[in-house]
Amino acid sequence: MNKKIDISSKLVEITGLGNPEWNEKVHELILSVHETEKTKLLTSFDSPEVMRSLSECMDLVVIEVFKRTVGLNANGIAVIAVGGFGRREMSFYSDVDLMFLMGKSYDPKNNYISEILHVLWDFHLDIGYSSRTISEALKLAKEDIESCTAMMDGRLLVGDEEAFSDFYEKLYLNVPNNLPEKLNRWRFQRIENDSSVQLLEPNIKESPGALRDIQSLQWAIKSKMNSRSNEIRWPDFLEENDIETIEKCWRFLSSIRLHLHAIFCRKRDVLDADAKVQVSIALGYEDSETELGVEFFMRDYYQNARSVFQIVNLTFERFTRKRRVSARTMYLEHGLMSIDNEIVIKDGREYFSQDPFRMLKIFSLLQRKKLILGEVAKRAVQLSLDLIDENFRCSSEARDVFFKILSGKMRVASTLRLMHELGVLDAYLPEFGRLNCLVQFNPYHIYTVDEHTLVAIRNLEALLQGRRRERLSNVFEDFGPKSILFFSVLMHDVGKYRRTDHISAGVEIAQELAERLDLPGDQRDLFVFLIRKHQEMVLISRRRDLEDDEMIVEFAKEFKATEYLDGLYLLSYADLSAVSPEAWTEWQAALLWELYDKTGVKLDLAIIPEENERLSTDLLEKHVATVEGKWSSNQISMLRSHVNKMPEKYPATYELNQIEAHINMVQDLDGNRAYGVDFIEREDFTEIVICTRDRRQVLAKICGALAVNDLNVLRADIITSCDQIVLDTFQVTNIDGGAKLDDWKKERVVDRISDVLEKGKKARELLEMHSSNWSQRNHPEHFDETKVEIDNQSSRNYTVLDIDARDDVGLLYRITHALVELGLDIHMALIDTVVGRASDAFYVTDRVGEKIEDHNMMDIVRQRIIFELDESVIV
Repeated sequence: MNKKIDISSKLVEITGLGNPEWNEKVHELILSVHETEKTKLLTSFDSPEVMRSLSECMDLVVIEVFKRTVGLNANGIAVIAVGGFGRREMSFYSDVDLMFLMGKSYDPKNNYISEILHVLWDFHLDIGYSSRTISEALKLAKEDIESCTAMMDGRLLVGDEEAFSDFYEKLYLNVPNNLPEKLNRWRFQRIENDSSVQLLEPNIKESPGALRDIQSLQWAIKSKMNSRSNEIRWPDFLEENDIETIEKCWRFLSSIRLHLHAIFCRKRDVLDADAKVQVSIALGYEDSETELGVEFFMRDYYQNARSVFQIVNLTFERFTRKRRVSARTMYLEHGLMSIDNEIVIKDGREYFSQDPFRMLKIFSLLQRKKLILGEVAKRAVQLSLDLIDENFRCSSEARDVFFKILSGKMRVASTLRLMHELGVLDAYLPEFGRLNCLVQFNPYHIYTVDEHTLVAIRNLEALLQGRRRERLSNVFEDFGPKSILFFSVLMHDVGKYRRTDHISAGVEIAQELAERLDLPGDQRDLFVFLIRKHQEMVLISRRRDLEDDEMIVEFAKEFKATEYLDGLYLLSYADLSAVSPEAWTEWQAALLWELYDKTGVKLDLAIIPEENERLSTDLLEKHVATVEGKWSSNQISMLRSHVNKMPEKYPATYELNQIEAHINMVQDLDGNRAYGVDFIEREDFTEIVICTRDRRQVLAKICGALAVNDLNVLRADIITSCDQIVLDTFQVTNIDGGAKLDDWKKERVVDRISDVLEKGKKARELLEMHSSNWSQRNHPEHFDETKVEIDNQSSRNYTVLDIDARDDVGLLYRITHALVELGLDIHMALIDTVVGRASDAFYVTDRVGEKIEDHNMMDIVRQRIIFELDESVIV
């Protein structure tokens, strides 16, 4: 109360309405209140009190401006705080939402509204305003849901009390009777593209389970109360524990929003990577030995948001339930029936106590008969979770019911999601329950671990529709034990809660789980295999040369039968497609299919390897036979000479038309040209073929030239002939993923290549100039450190360097520059970048063309690359 008097008195003391000194002093007063409240927030975390104080401050400012502009005579104007301002839930940079209500005595010739607004704008405030007559406002309440709900939160600040009272007495008579139905539809339309509570970067106001959901519930209850009172009678509509949960969650979410505004000194409602870290620190979350403080914080956020989402959904379900029609009643079993396709449980918990396995059977029933579980039934399930004890979990009867759900022809994903939301899935499989709201604080995953898993199952099940991804759909349709495949997807990340090597931890847990459930031997072997290998197929498709026949043979040896390969292919798709929208692309689909297809051939042939040298000779002769009679003897001789100068894999890697184009590019070099560039448009990318003579740092220079053109390099194939002709093929897209390059970009690519190969410009200078364009880009915090692994097993002829690092301008240039400086020859580069993280593989040999076998040299290579990539400047 003292503060109110203090602020009010200071406002009264400021003289000179509308002049710069008045504006500045009022603005400074508002800022001083903000600073006081920020300090209070950081020390007491009392978000309701802070929001009330900020709202009260703005009340006094608006009232003082009104008094000085309009005077004591209200002149038929009521100034009403609406929206968040009306609810007294202002944050530091919230809009000041006002409605100027014009009563019967208002004279339109007056210019008071404009004068008031101009003064408020001079205080650097974001004003959201409307001016309406009472009839206009009532008409709008019927027609526009957002305007209606904003006005429902209205409170009089100053002005014509009679106009205000008259309006609010009529408002609730004009609020549509079906407002809860409209609000519920509006909620789901708003979050349609943001359908998960557990997104990586939630909006603290608008995401599912966030503040807007709580507000929607408040508006629905107000419409049910049919009262203008802003005091909501929660006990009339919610259970006591739900009221406590909503209050707790509201305080938590409001505190986050206040901290976001306070920390960044602007309106900011999205918890992106940078914001998460800073807010978690401000709220006192600390790192532990196994988990980052920001991960603790986000897990709390998701648990609060999910609680809100569930309570709001259940309440709206009750508010919007249509009158049941007895003619559509179906008897299911004793104590269980359905009305209008909604399952109704007669005796609640007692129904489950009589047969605890009904805790699973009811989900199998609703899945098969396409029924829904109503609000009352859902609460009965939640109140009976304790019936799922250790004996239940070890029961063969429970296992059989659960696997019946997994083998269902439809609604597998939605049934599992409902079981998870109600706690049944977590109680039956506590191994999965440990993943509940588990945060993966990296740029790859946009979901928590449990949500990622449920999305993966949804994506896998969608293949049954067969509308897209025909190859995958065909494999899935023919796959036999779908229940064990779904179970493998459900449990594939089960080891992540240990925060160690999640693969080995997952295998250990999978073996224990298979033992507890007493899975048949063949299912057990497949289940554990899929958990152990669930990342391998994606990594190999991205990081290994799929033309390497020996590598394919070794990979094929991993599989006992085709069923294992099919299962891993399908699990790989499900897993990767649920990481983020950017993770599964047509390019990745093509790579995974190529690996699957070639591995399947080896399995069908009982893994009989082909001799690369013989294959190369056979392919050359096949090409010669194709052109005989069409080409001159001199051209055929040139073809033989060209191919024989190339590495063994060359004729298997390129089609005849590509080889012909290469020959023409090499011939052009004989005319003393420094280089040649060709662009070939493919369906999913553009190939840039560059032909030049070998020289020091030639690959690094080319990579630098491509980097400054904002191209996303998918793959690089580096070929050097025995007479030192370089043919480098880069598969690229635009930075936005577009496959086709505009003509102006092609011209610029050629110009930059000319700069480094012909005009003698240094690639690092081009990159230094270009990197200034990137200086404003925000790099996410807590990226994993640069990792370099050296693999001498995957390839017979090459050492493979696997490099995992943060993507940045010139990354490929820096890597190739460092490798050449170390005296290594690069024969192939496989590039993969997802959400700002690069996972690249380089096939290299030492100065004499051999693998890197010396361990000291391995350490030198590893340390040099890490040093180069962890430096903040381009070398």
